[in-house]
Amino acid sequence: MHFPLPGLKMLQIMRVYPPPPIIELDELLITPSVFNFDFSPDTSSRLDLPAFETPASITVISNAELKGGGYQEVGKALERSPGFVWGNPPAEPANYSMRGFTSNQVMIQRDGIWLGPALITGRPQNGFNLDRIEVLKGPASVLHGQGAIGATLNMVTKKPKMESSNSYELLTSYGRYDTVKLGVGAGGQMSENLWFRIDGSEYSSDGYVDNADPKSRNFNGSLLWKPNDQLDVTFGIDYLEDKLQNYWGTPIVTEAFATQPLTGVVTGAGAAIDEPMRFVNYNVDDEVAKSYQILTTIDAKWKHSNKLFFRNYTYFLNADREWRNSENYTFNSGTSLVDRDTFFVAHNQNTVGNRLSTTYKNSIAGMENQSLLGVDASYVDFKRKSQPLADPGSVDPFSPVGGTFGGNPTNFRLNPTRIITVSTFFEDTLKVTEKLRLVVGMRQDHIELFRLNFNDPTPGTSFERTYNPFSWRVGAVYEIAPSWNVYAQMSSGTDPLGSDVFLVNSNQNFDLSTSQQWEAGLKSKFLNGKAEMTLAVYHIERQNILIQDSNDSVLGGDGGQRSTGFELEGSVLVTPKWRVGANTAYTDAEFGVFENVSGNTPSNVPEWVANIWTNYRGVAGLPIDVGGSFRYVDDRFNTRFNTVKMLGYETVDLHATYRKGNGRYTARLTNLFDKAYALWGDEFYSNQLILGSPRAFEISAQFDF
Repeated sequence: MHFPLPGLKMLQIMRVYPPPPIIELDELLITPSVFNFDFSPDTSSRLDLPAFETPASITVISNAELKGGGYQEVGKALERSPGFVWGNPPAEPANYSMRGFTSNQVMIQRDGIWLGPALITGRPQNGFNLDRIEVLKGPASVLHGQGAIGATLNMVTKKPKMESSNSYELLTSYGRYDTVKLGVGAGGQMSENLWFRIDGSEYSSDGYVDNADPKSRNFNGSLLWKPNDQLDVTFGIDYLEDKLQNYWGTPIVTEAFATQPLTGVVTGAGAAIDEPMRFVNYNVDDEVAKSYQILTTIDAKWKHSNKLFFRNYTYFLNADREWRNSENYTFNSGTSLVDRDTFFVAHNQNTVGNRLSTTYKNSIAGMENQSLLGVDASYVDFKRKSQPLADPGSVDPFSPVGGTFGGNPTNFRLNPTRIITVSTFFEDTLKVTEKLRLVVGMRQDHIELFRLNFNDPTPGTSFERTYNPFSWRVGAVYEIAPSWNVYAQMSSGTDPLGSDVFLVNSNQNFDLSTSQQWEAGLKSKFLNGKAEMTLAVYHIERQNILIQDSNDSVLGGDGGQRSTGFELEGSVLVTPKWRVGANTAYTDAEFGVFENVSGNTPSNVPEWVANIWTNYRGVAGLPIDVGGSFRYVDDRFNTRFNTVKMLGYETVDLHATYRKGNGRYTARLTNLFDKAYALWGDEFYSNQLILGSPRAFEISAQFDF
């Protein structure tokens, strides 16, 4: 038989360099990078820079990790990242604390789009519909505009992949408190140049507090059209509806009143949490806390040449949200009853936007260079209706009678707000040498704010404002040894055209808050790729801040807020089947000179957070995997006044999975030792705390075809 010369040459190469052994899918699930260093998240840069070469602290939670964790709520999935603390009060159901900043200072995105301030637009996220979660820590206004100080969280939904065969995914899960999770997904090719992806999920539970009853439903559908090698367009639709948990917190009582005080939960000001009140619900019987939103997107990418690329991203959001609840519960030591109030608020939001950018690859004096220039424009039409209502009556702390909300509000305040933003942004990365890379970015925003106040007894409270903030970032990455990079960066940010601006009045002369951060760190892959680690040290200063004083008012001042800390994370593949990981974060945060809180720690900010986790595959040679995690969260204060301290806590979670064919059958146990602890404190409801879930189990089945 005669082989042409190229074939003979290939055979010779294969003899010298034999192909690697075939690795089974189950083995692949444990060997890749846990830190996803080689992935290029858009959240940290639009220049297609791998996380390993980006001068910033970045976390990417992949779909494999989300799936391995049982597609938990996003907050639970983020817990394993260094320094993250989260809470889910119905007033702000997706609230995070990172690097000393909380609420609106942690930006939440959906597919790279800022839907609005986290306190207003954040909703519980179904992990099943997500492809990954991208996290960029620190100020990021240069990339995403105003509002990102502590971190930017981008929830990226599943999208079509250009594969010839169809794929399917199914999730079923049942847990304590009648908690049910269902998910169905499919993707594949429809024609020669058309691919699809569709995912739907549903969640419901009775909740660990009486009549909490949270529910949610999420649907994503997208089409990828690629008529030629230069152009591809993705059309997407994302629908979410939910009913939030009907649990606004457990009242703080006096130590003298508590019949069975829970130890290790709170301290200060004679405060206690009484065990018999732990699972009692104090809301009215006809409460409402619900929303729906629909997000449509068109993402078009055009490759003009190997050096020049264009991208245009268009989006439209429509959302309605409503709350009618008894929200504030205050223990009255004089009557030994729980005093309540009611509050109504509703939002109607329409947001439309377009982001156009061009990327150019060239060389400067022989150095590899990549630049991006873009224009970002958006229009937000936000209508807020609110009305504090009459006292629905005090109730017995142990057996409250819910009562009713009291009919439809009629004399509500109406606050239409419009925000028009036009921005230009620029990024550039220059590879100075094989070991040194520079990254810079700039953004100029022009923001026009129109705020109207109707039915307000104070005349002249409507106003218009114009802002022109400028943001920047400069950083460098240097390879000190193979697979060991050090980096340093400085960046700036602006805020808070978030929920605060929907509450402030014209007589409060506020400007945008500004922030600056310096950060230095280390990223490494060692032991032949079996071990990874990251280290970040940072300092953030935020000036001219607004603080929300209640659910319907805000305080302004010249005071600031600062935060200094570090984050350390590592993972090692001890054996081909056993991986161990750990991280810790330290945060020193305080207010500057500000009304009654100078030198105090911001609410929900712990000094220390630590996690340890492990996974072992193929126990005793069987298709059984086991794992567990330990989490520690230090003391925190429930409000900026620092009078009541939520004590630190530790939790342990365990899981075991049996693999057979296309299926994964998993049993989970969370909060193994049934620790009672305060998960979150709401600034607006200082007399009550959101308590963490007791011990719970979950049994799930996942199938991939």
